[in-house]
Amino acid sequence: MVSEQKINVSRLSHLCVRVTDLGKAKYLYNELLGFTVTEESGNELYIRGIEEGQHHSLVLKKADSGGLSYVGFRVSDKSELDKAESILPSLGIRVYKFKEKGVSDAIIFESPNGIPIVLYYDMEYVDQDLRLKFYLHRGVSPIRLAHVNFVVKDLEREYKFFKEIFNFYETEQYFNSQGKLAMVWLSMRGASHEIAISSSDKRVPGFHHESYYVRNVTDVIRAADILASAQLWDLIENGPGRHGATQGLFLYMRDFDKNRFEVYTGDYTVLDPDKWKVITWTADQFRYRTNYWGRPVPDSWLNEWMPVEEINTGKLKKWD
Repeated sequence: MVSEQKINVSRLSHLCVRVTDLGKAKYLYNELLGFTVTEESGNELYIRGIEEGQHHSLVLKKADSGGLSYVGFRVSDKSELDKAESILPSLGIRVYKFKEKGVSDAIIFESPNGIPIVLYYDMEYVDQDLRLKFYLHRGVSPIRLAHVNFVVKDLEREYKFFKEIFNFYETEQYFNSQGKLAMVWLSMRGASHEIAISSSDKRVPGFHHESYYVRNVTDVIRAADILASAQLWDLIENGPGRHGATQGLFLYMRDFDKNRFEVYTGDYTVLDPDKWKVITWTADQFRYRTNYWGRPVPDSWLNEWMPVEEINTGKLKKWD
């Protein structure tokens, strides 16, 4: 994949996840964990972190099963949408107009490996600034969307798309026991990563998880305490722990529909991307690449993820 033009993506913005029961989803995400509700509209619940002024960073959409509907990225200027409508078809990618609450002008398409992606420039901003209104914070006070993790069959092709077309850069990489590139971490704004992409020969394309920043490790532990005290032990999947890759402190959970999400803190910042040397992990480092403290990794975390939607039908893609 070679293109002399790039689409100037400014950041990871939001995503839409499928749930079967909006009431239960609101209980988990809003009442227990403290996501802020911007709007409830029919079959959709729009929520965000306490430092996010935009209308939403997570849409919970009622559907007949869990899974990923789409992932949204903001571009740097409205003209970039026109550019995308020119560049993407030249790469064999079909582009469609798209709207959602808070966004009137957007496009949707599938990445080279079939991940549904929305690009937009302007999203409605809400008036309520919650950053210093600590009396309104509850749960673990999620701050903002941190990153997303995809699973694809052709990792090299997906990686080149995000690097060459969207201008992300690589911070870390992992090579498996066959010496093959099996995972990459990509950044745009200088966080350890905003996108992680893993490879698999089965159940692809897939969505592994999204992650939200919290302020400190106390909030990571509090997430586990909240779920346990609500007798939702089975929603706690992995952690608390520290990743070797990205160095972040984490807790992974799965909602009532098995959608995986993470609370996360303590990763690094890339100050000078042009000076950054990509960190390489090898198969013999896998145990502490995943959990730096050497704790066992659940089989579900390694082998289970969720399907993604077809952008034209709203139905989940079938896995081979």
